[in-house]
Amino acid sequence: MKHNKITLIISFVLSLLLITIGLSFAYFTSNITGTEDSTTIQASGGVMNINYDGGENINTPNIFPSNEAFATKNFTLTGKSTTNDNMNYHIILVIEENTFTNNALEYKLTSTNTDGNGTVAPSIIQSGIANGDQEIYLGDGIFESPANNKEHSYKLELYFPDTIEDQNDDMNKTFKAYINIREGNYNFPGYNPEKGVNHPVLFTGMTPVKWNENNEETETTEDDPSWYDYDNKIWANAKSADGSYWVWIPRYAYKITSGYHSSETGTIDVKFLKSTTNLTEENNLVETTGYLPGTKDTSMHHFLHPSFQFNGEELGFWMAKYESSAHENLDSGIENGTCSELDNVSTKSPKIVPNVRSWRCISISNAFKASLAMKDNPIYGWNSSEVDTHMLTNNEWGAVAYLSKSQYGAPSEVWNNSYNGFQTGCSGPSVSAHSQTTCTEYHTENGQYASTTHNIYGVYDMSGGAWDRVMGNYNNMIGSSGFGAEELSRIHPKYITKYYTAPEDLNNGYGVNYDVTVFGDGVHETSNNAYRYSPTAPVGTMSGAWHSGHSYLPYVPSSPWFYRGGSWEVSAHAGVFSFINSTGYASWYSSFRVSLFPL
Repeated sequence: MKHNKITLIISFVLSLLLITIGLSFAYFTSNITGTEDSTTIQASGGVMNINYDGGENINTPNIFPSNEAFATKNFTLTGKSTTNDNMNYHIILVIEENTFTNNALEYKLTSTNTDGNGTVAPSIIQSGIANGDQEIYLGDGIFESPANNKEHSYKLELYFPDTIEDQNDDMNKTFKAYINIREGNYNFPGYNPEKGVNHPVLFTGMTPVKWNENNEETETTEDDPSWYDYDNKIWANAKSADGSYWVWIPRYAYKITSGYHSSETGTIDVKFLKSTTNLTEENNLVETTGYLPGTKDTSMHHFLHPSFQFNGEELGFWMAKYESSAHENLDSGIENGTCSELDNVSTKSPKIVPNVRSWRCISISNAFKASLAMKDNPIYGWNSSEVDTHMLTNNEWGAVAYLSKSQYGAPSEVWNNSYNGFQTGCSGPSVSAHSQTTCTEYHTENGQYASTTHNIYGVYDMSGGAWDRVMGNYNNMIGSSGFGAEELSRIHPKYITKYYTAPEDLNNGYGVNYDVTVFGDGVHETSNNAYRYSPTAPVGTMSGAWHSGHSYLPYVPSSPWFYRGGSWEVSAHAGVFSFINSTGYASWYSSFRVSLFPL
């Protein structure tokens, strides 16, 4: 054993066989193994001993989905001072393998400062375990000197909750993990403690960029301390090898401090989180499960934004700085209805730059496929093994919109891209200007008001420009998207924000109500009395979102998709919280965006 470090291993091996005979039962064998004879940590201030209650093994056959824990392990640390120094430690749950679906398994930690010495790691309310291998930081503890056989006690519980829904997706899955207790404070991988935010993850070929006082662009390096400063609304920007621009959205939790589910524009408080944990800078845990409007929602608690659970627990993601254009020639015009079939393809390559015509006249299915294809396209410079590229989901749109409305974003409403030429990165003479014949460019004084930060470092074209189609869909209806029904059903949930309204709740088979189980998307939480489909209702009634934005819910079966943001011809009802429905067809007035996630 090395000085100042010990590894205490608790190994959980679970295999699930799901048998359905009227009801579903899950059968596990769960073992906690390890010799448990190495139970001493040599710390600079003394010695910490660990005792496990009940021996090394837990055998739990015939486990089925339940609200009761299927495995429990109690352990106690005893501190013995040998100097006047305090003894710090941290507890890690190391997941070696987890093939269960995201958050199918959950854990709970109960902490007790038995003798009132120092501090224990905070108790953790039941939290989901993401899919894949990872380290879950459970917390720090401190024994204060003098510590003469002072105890810190912990109880770790594992759950496979009964969701009252079909859980066959977790058939024959594996979970392996162990507890690791280490001396000292935890170093959060990827977290920049000086900036209080997760450091951007650069892919091969990506170059950090910033702008000087004259808004002249310069390239920099990722260790440049002035590259980003979210406290001062300077979001990290980078260019991929093809010249496309991207903006880093760090992992965060949010609370809607006013205006929850209201047409009155509210406020949002954002807490950046440490690494892949759910800990704030102050080491407070945020909520990850239990969202229930009126009982436990984001007007009451800080919730982890769901976008950061893409492949597990994410440090953040890259948002396209502008609406998509293309490396290849775009053939569609700017006059109403002038769409070219040559643009409704998935074989062109998205390009994210200012001062070009946005890629429109493309169906949702082709936009989705063109975005996925970027992953393996060599012009972008990255390795396909390090990045996931996909069309922006409705939840990811919400993540950027919420950050823009927080203390780290624009101090007031984002201005419209009001230029009628569908040019990226434009603004206009006022916040709600529309149908302008000239482009106020992104780097000018008024042009910067069209970004999510009201400076050059934000995301553009989220209000006005072209409508942004996103992967957000009701009831698995295809509309005119170009997807087949089976094709749509096979899309992984991480690539689409799915909504559902029961058939009995539809308004004459057409209108769709809010799906209140979805949060973080800038729909239910930031609007009220959303317009439901009615052929006779005037367009002017569609303004129930924050900043008087359109709030026009999809309807099924014909228009089950979301558009976001508004277009240049929309005045006061455009905005980052605006939404309307869409059939998903290749329209003259709609474009799309791409996001990048580290793998």
